[in-house]
Amino acid sequence: MDAVQENLGLLAEETLDPLDWADVQALSHRVIDDAVDYLRDVRDRPVWREMPADVRGAFSAPLPRSPAPLDAVYSEVSRTVMSYPMGNIHPRFWSWYMGSSNFTGALGDFLAAIQGSNLGGGNHAAGLMDSQVVNWCKEMLGFPASAGGTLVSGGSMANIIGLTVARNVKAGIDVREHGVAAIEEPLRFYGSEQIHSCHRKAMEALGLGNRALRRIPTDAGLRIDIAALRAAITDDRAAGFKPACVIGTAGTGNTR
Repeated sequence: MDAVQENLGLLAEETLDPLDWADVQALSHRVIDDAVDYLRDVRDRPVWREMPADVRGAFSAPLPRSPAPLDAVYSEVSRTVMSYPMGNIHPRFWSWYMGSSNFTGALGDFLAAIQGSNLGGGNHAAGLMDSQVVNWCKEMLGFPASAGGTLVSGGSMANIIGLTVARNVKAGIDVREHGVAAIEEPLRFYGSEQIHSCHRKAMEALGLGNRALRRIPTDAGLRIDIAALRAAITDDRAAGFKPACVIGTAGTGNTR
């Protein structure tokens, strides 16, 4: 058999597995211990601090030409990335509105990465759990059992998907088959002037253009002016445009 393999030029099996699982296990314990310390003691550290020149310079290092040991890579990440965060996990971070970190969520991400299941198809547990979470969300929001849904990376992508659905439903044609150029009545979308910038990006990504999104004035409380919205819809219909969607906003893009 060895002679046959040699004659066929077969190579030894290649793998991405570590050379020594014991070393990886030890480093993994170290990473988890450091992570617990990182979150447990976050209140004792400054919200944010300036990176020293040598740390900032590390991100301009040339492309490495050879592999490095895993523990060396982790040490570098710990020294640079982990030591100089944006600060949003700190309890005294009062800038913007992005969410904080969560240790149990991090463990969930870790397990998802370990299993590496592809939710595009297949008869496996991760796909069933994905559907279960969507069904729970439908129940909490009072949606019918027949409603569909999907889990996405964040609010911007969720809005893009919602606006895609509105475009496809109101287009009057099969957009997937014929494309946006075949839409006979140009679509119009409406939102207050306080909406998030993801909506403009969605208009551009969906091939409708920024002008398809009408910004409606707001009142003193930064709420959309309903009278101005009605007038805009009336004017657009008279001009040959087709109203497709009114975007609701809880708070504003700058104050929520």
